[in-house]
Amino acid sequence: MGEFFEHVKEGLSKSPKEISSRYFYDATGDELYRSIMRLEEYYLPCCEMQIIKDKSNQIAQDISEHHPSLQIVELGAGDGSKTKYLLKQFQPYFNTLEYVAMDISENILAINETEIKSETGPIGYDGIAGDYFETYKSLSETSNGRLVLFLGANIGNYTIEEIVGFFKFVQSKLNKNDYFLVAFDLVKDPRKILAAYDDSKGITKQFNLNLLERMNRELGANFDTQNFDHFPFYDPLTGIASSQIISMKKQTVEFTDGFFATFDLYEAIHTEISKKFFWSDIEEIAEASKMHIAQNYFNINKGYTFVMFRPLG
Repeated sequence: MGEFFEHVKEGLSKSPKEISSRYFYDATGDELYRSIMRLEEYYLPCCEMQIIKDKSNQIAQDISEHHPSLQIVELGAGDGSKTKYLLKQFQPYFNTLEYVAMDISENILAINETEIKSETGPIGYDGIAGDYFETYKSLSETSNGRLVLFLGANIGNYTIEEIVGFFKFVQSKLNKNDYFLVAFDLVKDPRKILAAYDDSKGITKQFNLNLLERMNRELGANFDTQNFDHFPFYDPLTGIASSQIISMKKQTVEFTDGFFATFDLYEAIHTEISKKFFWSDIEEIAEASKMHIAQNYFNINKGYTFVMFRPLG
């Protein structure tokens, strides 16, 4: 129970209530998220794969000008289903290639290792389970160049202020000729964005409500998911999509250790933001975190991009 329970007790005692999206990912949540990735409305994986297929050779070439050998560290690595293609295209450009996958889910890292090794053959592989804000700190020095990957538009889960802090954190393990490659989902038709978080099959709803089921399984709670609903919202003024779980009745939920949370009718639990970026946002982040935009790689319709950053000093 531990850390998860402490977070839940704190989050459900706040007003408004909130629980971090990092706790979506148990074994059931992992599978539901993989299903979301295959949905037509969830356009992000398709955009990302366009860039990986079309631009990985160019990215590798740009990096190999400074580094004959490379260590790739991926934060929030996921199942490796996209990264394996990037690694495969990188291989011809480097004398040696090492891949370090960091993810909070041991379950998903097992899948990642199978996916990566099935496609890439003899590269160094290391899977490290845990919160990457902790595991990244323990990353040892390397004589190779280092590329840190943060894909999946996961950067949108943070506010601009948090992103600047995150960039400074990543920089702590980078030398001046190392790189940080980040995927950004850019602003686009608000209806297209909203549909990505409110799919017609209801899988995103299942994914969100599984957070309640996880609390039932692991924390002895008695959430009845029939009494809750998933509500996504997108604000085109700020570029922020957000997800909430809504209580559809006045109710009290009890946990095994005597903790309980009361809900008013239509009270919300905030679970996630997914910011969509204006280019000016990205420039602001680079300036505030003292990083240089070395290159960017757009998908076909320029609604999604990989931005390559380097430390300034």
